[in-house]
Amino acid sequence: MADLLRRELEGRGFVPDGAEMVRTRDGVTVRVDPASGEVTVAAELAENVELEGEKETRAYTDVGPTAARTKEVLREELLKDLEKQAEKQEGALQGQATEQLEAEVGRLRQELDEIVNRVTAEALKQKAAQLGQIKEMTEDPQAGSLTIVLEV
Repeated sequence: MADLLRRELEGRGFVPDGAEMVRTRDGVTVRVDPASGEVTVAAELAENVELEGEKETRAYTDVGPTAARTKEVLREELLKDLEKQAEKQEGALQGQATEQLEAEVGRLRQELDEIVNRVTAEALKQKAAQLGQIKEMTEDPQAGSLTIVLEV
């Protein structure tokens, strides 16, 4: 049955990657292990972000240890502000990735149901042919039903 599943997945745009079948579309990667039936879905988004910041303060002298310490404090505060901006951008990207992943999982669920129904039907047809002569076969893909009458 794993071979049937592998062929059906190939017909739907999946490519072999070791023991798994993989398809990447719109930043979403779907991995299916035909042997176990395990499905893994991952979304990846990347964005280059330029962050800028500015801090000001007043100091009574621009030389000496007090001036150096004032500059160091300003630098640390600016870095903290930039880190907060980066975290905010990261959160927004995570939200986009989650939305993208949820949408793909919904589409994928329907597609995998169709694949499983087709593979199961094909496996049943093959098994029926091994057991005897098929006299009659009725299939309704929309309802997901398959009736096979055998002569043994």
